[in-house]
Amino acid sequence: MNKEKEPIQKLTAGIVDIFKDSLESIILYGSVARGTETDESDIDIAVIVKGYTDDMHERMIDNVVDLELEYNKVFSVLLIDYDRFKEWENVMPFYKNVKSEGIYLWQYKK
Repeated sequence: MNKEKEPIQKLTAGIVDIFKDSLESIILYGSVARGTETDESDIDIAVIVKGYTDDMHERMIDNVVDLELEYNKVFSVLLIDYDRFKEWENVMPFYKNVKSEGIYLWQYKK
């Protein structure tokens, strides 16, 4: 994950700036989180939010595209509603995987 560190940090900072108070957590998952990535691997990010606007979504997409072009990497960023994630995190295989294998890049401090 070392060579992925800078683009992941930039993406995380951008997401925090865009979603601000709606943001619950940012989780890196998939091959990069497991340390099994190859040069062709994408960077999988789950963004857990309590509501968002279309403008926030568009700004995030713009940020992702800019970073993809800058670093020649593919980011797969998935917005997940916080309430849905909490309801299904121990039931749905995908959510269970994100929760168990994921690396929290940012988490709301209560």
